[in-house]
This record gives sequence, structure tokens and C-alpha cells, in this order.
Amino acid sequence: MTKRVFLSGIGGIGMANLAVLLKEAGFEVSGSDGNIYEPAATVLRNAGIVPRTPYSAENVPTDGTPIIIGNAQSRGHVEVEAALDSGAVLYSFPDFLNRFILAGRHSVVVAGTHGKSSTTACLAHLLESVGQNPGFLVGALPLNFPVGAKLGHAHAPIVLEGDEYDSAFFDKRSKFLHYFPRTLLLGTVEYDHADIFATPDDMLLSFRRLINLLPRSGRLVYAFDCATTRELASKAPCQTVSVGASEGAEWRLLEDSQKLRYRSPDGQTRKCDFRIPGRHNRMNAVMSLAAASEIQPELSALESGLSAFRGIRRRFETLLAEPGLTIYDDFAHHPTAIAAAIQAVRETHPECRLIAVFEPRSNTMVRNIFQKEIPVAFSHADDVIFGTIHRLERIPPVDRLDLKTVIADLSNLGVRAVQMANADIPSYISSLLNGLPTVVLFMSNGSFDGAPQVLVEKIISQYLA
Repeated sequence: MTKRVFLSGIGGIGMANLAVLLKEAGFEVSGSDGNIYEPAATVLRNAGIVPRTPYSAENVPTDGTPIIIGNAQSRGHVEVEAALDSGAVLYSFPDFLNRFILAGRHSVVVAGTHGKSSTTACLAHLLESVGQNPGFLVGALPLNFPVGAKLGHAHAPIVLEGDEYDSAFFDKRSKFLHYFPRTLLLGTVEYDHADIFATPDDMLLSFRRLINLLPRSGRLVYAFDCATTRELASKAPCQTVSVGASEGAEWRLLEDSQKLRYRSPDGQTRKCDFRIPGRHNRMNAVMSLAAASEIQPELSALESGLSAFRGIRRRFETLLAEPGLTIYDDFAHHPTAIAAAIQAVRETHPECRLIAVFEPRSNTMVRNIFQKEIPVAFSHADDVIFGTIHRLERIPPVDRLDLKTVIADLSNLGVRAVQMANADIPSYISSLLNGLPTVVLFMSNGSFDGAPQVLVEKIISQYLA
């Protein structure tokens, strides 16, 4: 009998990658979304999956096909109501993955507040480079693979990005609680997703539950430099492996902005080529090495694979590189990630003026939770441009991010800062370009309403044509 599945919300890159994985596993895949944007449009087209748009009750199958409901859908959504009325079996993304893909596999889960996608892609690439033929699923587009998902060999590990966000409107558990890891990579853990977790303790409870799923024979590779992560790791029921820049970490990242230099658990200082800038990216790489060595212990082979790792889309991705002007696009949307991205620019372009452009968009960053931390995160930029605050009308005034105060705080730190609509940003940046070597760093977990692409097109037509 043909295995079928319908994905409502297939247009997100994570769901699109899941669709490709399920098709590779033998499912007849269909799905729908309001619109299909890039890069999901290309991912689905290349897989031969033709989604239905826009959302409609008529899209929902009535022949008993199981339905995966995306976690952006809630009661009142036209397809949610139609699916409930149809009597179909409903699944969340992670529950379906657990039931029909993960059974019998060595599940390697990458969790933490920052760097999940990059570390998942890096670890999958390392295992692929040493012939493991792993499966993987990442919520982004790895540049070493044609798509962010692969089934891999049935007896090989499967590497999963472990998101702490909820699973579906009917399942408010974190996604990663469905994955039952045998190996867990746990990076820095900081408060995020204020729309899901009312308090930091609520969020930490999910991480404690994740660690409690590890078998006694499992492994926990964890970020030693983060006090919260260390505390979580101390409760692990299995062997732990520490990774950090601090003395005492079993795998220790050593300072070197030109190469990846680290100390392995046997006390050797080792170096390898690694092309992605930023200390945070080098830390992700050592985390990946530590985890991969638990499966394939030959470090020289893993280092060779690491030198060929290209990263993922929208993580310090170069949109334009011309003499005197470089434009990057990055996914940073938390003060720690913003500071890390800015540090990577300073490391790579130490003599350039830095224009940092940020779209307050996540459900945490549009609130005043990080009101004091945001100016500090941007303090090493020369100019800061804040774009449109996403869905501001949904946030009670008392809870909103106060950009006027942020801009005043940055001025006190000697940083020029302004706020404007996303649509006005390309022209404003063009007006700032005066021949000085400049880097423009866009940061958002959304599309920025296309502002980065508009700026690139503007520069090409006005200055490079």
C-alpha cells in the first residue's frame, strides 16, 4: 500500500526539508501553504513536490491521508479546522519523524539557544566525509549538500537539529523531546522564545527533560563555558564530554583567528583549516569534532572533512563582495548571536566601517526582555540601523522593545543609530557609502522584506554596472 502524507505549512524551510526526507523514505508527499517563497520553493521543485496555494479547506485530503500540521497553525486556521472535521490522523512534524523515520536509528540531536543549524550541518558533513552515510535534518540549507535533509544508511546515525520551540497547537512540548537522542550536543543555553516559555525556568524544564531522555549508554557533548549548560549537564545519566575555551574543558578551543586550533582530550594541540569566520563558528566546529569522534575516532580524517565545510545559507552569507564594500546576511536574532556576528566581521574586516542592520522580529526581540543587552550587543558597530518592528501591534505597550531608549544608549556608547521602515533601508545605506571601506551586516530571522537583496541590486545598478 502506498504511504501518503500531507504537510500543512510545507513552505517553511524546515517543513520543506522534512518533505524531501519523507519522499526519500518512500512516502507520497503533498502539502500546502499560503505562499511558497525561496529557498523552500526551489527545494520542493527539485524534489518534484508541487504544493497547493493558498491555504484552503479544499487542500486538505479526505481519504484518510495522515496530516502533519505545522506549528505556525492554530485553532481557527482554515486547514486546521478542515483537518479536524475530516477525522484524519494528525501529527506534529517531530512526532511523525520519530514514529516513521527514527525507529532503530542512532539519533544525534543538536540543541541549545545558538548555533544549532550550523552545528547540525557541520556534524552531518563530517560524518559524510568519513564514509558514515548519515541521515540528517536541519532547518536551513547546508552549502555542502543539495538540500537540508537526507535519509542516509539505515544503520548509520541520523543528525537532527533539536529545536526547543513547541511542536504543534495540540502538542506544546519542545520538538526535541520527540527525538530520544543517543548522542546529544548541547550548546549555550540562554532565555529565548518568550511567546512559548513564560519564564527562563519554563524553558530550562524542557532542556532538563531532554537530558533525561538520554540512555545510560549515551553521550552528552556540552558547552563547558556556559554555566547554565554545565548545570544541565551535571544531571546527565550518561557519560559527558565537555567542549569550551576555558581551562578544564576536555576539548579546548584555543585562540587563533586564522586557523582552527584546539587541544584534544589526549593533550595534543592540533590545527586545521576552517574557512568560516568567528569564534562562535570555531566553537561549533570543535563541538562537531568532539561528537563525530565518538562515532569515528580518526581525528585526521575528520579534520580533513572540516576544512571543506562551507557553512549554511544565511549564516554570515556573503551577498556582495567588491573592493571597498562587502554585504553579509546573517540569521542572528538574539543579543549573544548579534555580538558574535559583529565580532566575526571585526575579525575578518578589522579596518572597515561596520554598518549593522537589524530587524527586531522574533517574539523575544520585539519585547523589552533584552532592553539593556541590545545596546551592548551592538556596541562594536559604527552605525546601527533598526528596521521595522515585526507585528508591533500584537505586543502590549508595557512589554514592547523601546527602540528610542536603545538608540539613546547606543549614542552614549559612541555608536550612531537610527530606526526606519525596512523599505527605506537600502536608500539610506546607499547614502552612507562615501568611498570608505565598508561592511554591511544584515541580521534577522526573517526576510527583512527583501531589503538586503534590494540593496545589492541597487549597488550593482548604480555603482558596478
